[in-house]
Amino acid sequence: MAGGVKPRAGDDNNASSSDSTIANPRLIDVFGAEFTQEDVGFAVPKLHEDIPLYVDPFLLWVSGDPEYQSLHARVLDFFRLVSGHVRNGDAVSAAQLLAGCHEPQAMGLGYTASSRRGNNIGPGLIASILAAHEAIPQLLDGGIRHLEEMQLVVPKFAEDRLSDTASSIVKDFFIDYTHRQCKAHGIPTRKVRLGNIYSPKHKMWVPAPEAQLPFNPVDDTPILLVPLDLLRHLPWINYEHYYRSSFSTRVLPPSKRDARVAKEAVLQFNARNYVEVERYVTERERLGAQCKPDPLFQPLSLSVLKSRLKKLLALPSGSADGADREYEDLVHDILCSLLYPTLEFAESRVRTASGAHIRDLIFYNDAKTDFWRDLRDRYEARQPVFELKNVRTLETEHVNQLYRYLDKEFGRLGILVTRNPTPKSVQRNAVDLHSSKRVTVLCLDDRDLELMLAMADSGRSPADVLKKKFIEFTRLLPK
Repeated sequence: MAGGVKPRAGDDNNASSSDSTIANPRLIDVFGAEFTQEDVGFAVPKLHEDIPLYVDPFLLWVSGDPEYQSLHARVLDFFRLVSGHVRNGDAVSAAQLLAGCHEPQAMGLGYTASSRRGNNIGPGLIASILAAHEAIPQLLDGGIRHLEEMQLVVPKFAEDRLSDTASSIVKDFFIDYTHRQCKAHGIPTRKVRLGNIYSPKHKMWVPAPEAQLPFNPVDDTPILLVPLDLLRHLPWINYEHYYRSSFSTRVLPPSKRDARVAKEAVLQFNARNYVEVERYVTERERLGAQCKPDPLFQPLSLSVLKSRLKKLLALPSGSADGADREYEDLVHDILCSLLYPTLEFAESRVRTASGAHIRDLIFYNDAKTDFWRDLRDRYEARQPVFELKNVRTLETEHVNQLYRYLDKEFGRLGILVTRNPTPKSVQRNAVDLHSSKRVTVLCLDDRDLELMLAMADSGRSPADVLKKKFIEFTRLLPK
């Protein structure tokens, strides 16, 4: 698909435009971008919430790219400068360096729900980092090999702090990268000076240069784009893996391995026995070729999906004993995985109509196939809505409820997901709505979900089941 941004009315290269009808909008939604996530090497930001991934510095170290390797070296040089100040009795200068490591909120990474904001490194964490340097000779002597080692000796220095700290030290790279990507793909930008950056030459924090960066139209804040090849859910060197693969097997006697040791006690042990940390890090380096970036979304495996579908088919219809909620969760897992990447999951919404609990799954339609491009053009179906109904028999009111919801936003295409084949009277109601309102409501049942999974199992696209349902629906329309 061709790259670039197709400006909307009133837009120019120094302005941004918001679309309030988009659920969980992304940067490409509000600027009319003609590219999708698959077309670019950066994570397309969501405007209301963080992307649930982190920058892993190990991906810089293991990379064959000289620029990435130099960035990793800069992070280590920064902490060796900190250790040098501590070694020379200048804790104030060391603390000032660390205090400059503010979280780059413009990157929008982490697990903050419904928000793109987090916390900065505070005095307490700085004190803990300095204390670790004073207590551990290898750190005091500047022997740190990976920033990730801090997770194993410093309380509350977890993956989020690791990502924030490394990203802050190399923030100028992300500023330059973002500028280049915006220029290449025609993303609108504004001039901004994004706080401070670390200067390796001057060994201090200096004001960031003015740069052209994209803005989030939701809160008017600048955005930094992050390369996909630097992102993981957990860093390659992380506490949980260390505990399972090293501490539990090497340190604990067999009789005590079933009981979980408190993290604080493990970190204290590591500080006294840093050779265990070094041994673990050496092993992770040895296996470094296996360290790969994580995808933005990982569909469930076919074996897991088959298990989910088996549970779904065994569920009774109705709401007794929470069957409706379990049904919704199972359909969520099945559809999000089977429809990807043709449709990408946007969000789940719960609403009420006539006193009934209704859960919807909303997807992004980026027109990745001719069929979905046609639906977007014909019905303005930029975000197909799947309404989940664990009922024995679908009724005309269910169609009407979904129609009223579609009439307000998302476009004029909705899909009802239920248990059994659609009664003819309900199908006629859907046909009448199309004839009078140009709204299409398709109906899927358990058999369609089985067919989608069978298609995935045979290497075909499960999304084609929806194409089949649409063709069947159009045959019912008046000629």
